[in-house]
Amino acid sequence: MNEEPTNMNDGNEAKPFVPPTGSGFYKKTGLPPPSLPVQGLAGSASGNVDEPPLGPNPGLRELFDALLRSPQHLAEGFETTNFKHVFLKLLGIAIVSLLTFGFVLGCFSRNDQLWAAPVKVLGGMLFAALICFPSLYVFSTLAGARFSPKSMLLSLTGAVALGGMLLLGLAPALWIFVESTSSFGFMGFLCVLSWVVSLFFALRFIKSCTRSAGAVSHGPVLVWSMLFVLVTLQLSTTLRPLLGESEQFLQLGEKRFFLEHWTLTAGLRVESDETTTQDARRNDERGRESYDTENE
Repeated sequence: MNEEPTNMNDGNEAKPFVPPTGSGFYKKTGLPPPSLPVQGLAGSASGNVDEPPLGPNPGLRELFDALLRSPQHLAEGFETTNFKHVFLKLLGIAIVSLLTFGFVLGCFSRNDQLWAAPVKVLGGMLFAALICFPSLYVFSTLAGARFSPKSMLLSLTGAVALGGMLLLGLAPALWIFVESTSSFGFMGFLCVLSWVVSLFFALRFIKSCTRSAGAVSHGPVLVWSMLFVLVTLQLSTTLRPLLGESEQFLQLGEKRFFLEHWTLTAGLRVESDETTTQDARRNDERGRESYDTENE
């Protein structure tokens, strides 16, 4: 009566069917091959599944790598990071990068431009970011993004830092042409090209930030990006000269559109110290010849 019930399937348990390996079996039977589990696909929206989560106080090296390798992964961690810590580090990266790029531009004319050009490049970029910050909030909201003010400020600062890092990477190649040519048109073309390339990746970082904040439309962000590019290009003319020399730090008395300024200065050439010395010698010789002729 107290005997335990025996399992009627003992010894005769149904085993799951395991198809043989190889493609011949599926060709004969017409069965589809089983789908294999793929490891590591359940990651972030950026696709960087192997990236470790961003800590509350990331180091300078972590921010540097995140800006270059996984900008969207960095944007997704802005809500959980220490705002002051991350903001100061991103701002420091931007300041050092832009000052270095400006110094390379100043080497074209040297003299006062060695300090004036870095100040103008840094001040122009930070001023452009400041005046475009309110419009970024408006256009990102139109796109459906839900930004907190701190996250939006970190996103914009991160974009400036990324653009500065790219300019810093292009600076050594640009310096070669700074030291080997005196053409304003050619140097201006290289500077604008470097600037546009850096802005492209910086604005792509803004797009990643708005996407991580829930944006469903990219049109408003694209409009803001074009506005930001135009503002920075116009500031490059307002803060002139960046390549040439002038007795004044800023030439605010004459208003110019940046395309008009580029057209007027494309054919100019910078005068080196050697050229100036040769011109002075020629003038001295002409003066002596005129003096000798008059005395005769």
